[in-house]
Amino acid sequence: MKTTNHYKAPLGEPAVALPLGTASSLSDRPRALLGLKPWMLTLALLLVPLVTYWPATFHDYGLRDDYSNLREAHEEPGKVLAFCASHARPLYGWLLQTSFGATTSVQNLEWLRLAASLLLGAISLAMLRTLRTFGWSFNTSLCLALWIALLPAAQVIAAWAVGWPYALTALLSIAGFFATDAALASLREGRTRPALRRGLLGLVIMVACALSYQPSAMFYVVPLAAALIGARDQDPRRTARWLAAHLALLGLALAAAYATMSGLYAAHVFVKSGRISFEQHWIEKLLWFLREPLPNALSPFVLNDDHGRHHRLYLSSVAVAAAILVAGTVVEWRRHGRGRGLLWAFALLALPLAAFAVSLVAAERYATYRTIFAMTAVLLCFLVASLRSLTEGLGGPARRMPALLALGVALFTAQHHAYALIAVPQGNEWQLILSGAKHVHLDPTRPRIFAIASTPADISTASIYHDEFGSLSSNSEWVPKEMFKRAMHDLHPNLSRLDQRYDFATGPQLPAGAHYDVVVDMRRLHRFFTDT
Repeated sequence: MKTTNHYKAPLGEPAVALPLGTASSLSDRPRALLGLKPWMLTLALLLVPLVTYWPATFHDYGLRDDYSNLREAHEEPGKVLAFCASHARPLYGWLLQTSFGATTSVQNLEWLRLAASLLLGAISLAMLRTLRTFGWSFNTSLCLALWIALLPAAQVIAAWAVGWPYALTALLSIAGFFATDAALASLREGRTRPALRRGLLGLVIMVACALSYQPSAMFYVVPLAAALIGARDQDPRRTARWLAAHLALLGLALAAAYATMSGLYAAHVFVKSGRISFEQHWIEKLLWFLREPLPNALSPFVLNDDHGRHHRLYLSSVAVAAAILVAGTVVEWRRHGRGRGLLWAFALLALPLAAFAVSLVAAERYATYRTIFAMTAVLLCFLVASLRSLTEGLGGPARRMPALLALGVALFTAQHHAYALIAVPQGNEWQLILSGAKHVHLDPTRPRIFAIASTPADISTASIYHDEFGSLSSNSEWVPKEMFKRAMHDLHPNLSRLDQRYDFATGPQLPAGAHYDVVVDMRRLHRFFTDT
């Protein structure tokens, strides 16, 4: 049956780009959907992250920032906002203040993690619609959309209560892309007023994203990559101009957000953090990028590890992904010509850098998974497209088996990493603190409590990566105090000024000769050790 795609391409022309196969973008729809109604497909996309992260979502735990945010949101309103604004993220601070202000206990942090999982599902749904819009086949679109919500960066977002605004920002950036794309289409058609309205809307959305969480705002580049990959039959020069226009608006939005924060700092509305500074040593920064963030983004299954555990497997995963991307570029060049091949190669090199631009420009060099969500998703678009091109000559079942295998591994690793490397070890720390708090008897004598801080050797998992997977919260000067305050509040929700009813101290070891009514030994965490 002949079908027609009425969507207007981003260049203002009818969408004639073919999917990653031989069928038209809509002709495989009946076979691919297998009778599923649209609402059933939507529900499935929302449920996959929800089910995957369910064990971590509803485990009883918090992470280091969760405890302080809970207290400050209730006891010092405005402090969370001021702190985040000092790092040029005022909207992020407002979202945390609002959500943590409505949260009454550590147990209730599960609802913020639930929101993150649902938002990741919404990102999958938005990406499916994006990919289909730009000519990707249904099966390939579905595979990629689901996979994005299972990436290591998504695992951190889903397992950390403070991470739900990261997902919201990424989702809004997709909306910003489509508003801008509609403006470009109107402009090519000579409709100036609609173009200005839509362009302004896109700019406002992206400025808001940049004032929330800048690394997630760069998710704007992901639908950009998807559109470029799908536009195989477009003139490469026009596609290059369209790409430049999108990147120009993104750059303008980041500049506007920076100017806004500079004005607020100058007016002393907020105090600028010393961490806000621009990179000065670009060669060293580029080497750092090639050594840490880029390999992390190229390994969708195997996590990096501070101790080098599974290092060979991690490097093998990176090497395989890089080889597939190179092979995909060669195939693209041979099948679609020199112009298309050059554009593909340029985009493969430039778009991941664009997606990581904020972290590249910033002077800090701390490679975390939560800051590479956009870059990983961009590389995944090219990776899936390359795999589809390389297996084009195979039969349907032979093409679907690798996709099913990849999704199966992604589902397993996402659930395992979020639960075993974040929820469980953090839950162990929380239970030790909570157990100590239960032994405190509040009376006029002001009981004395001492917490022996944990050390890096006390981790309860074999794998650890920075402050995300397998990390400790209590290995610091301030977190044990915040955790204990939160535990006392959760145990005695009706008592006010709880921290004035006891004396709390912490340190690497129990002071000699000192008497304490309750001693919480966080070094006992190593007893929970699992070979994970």
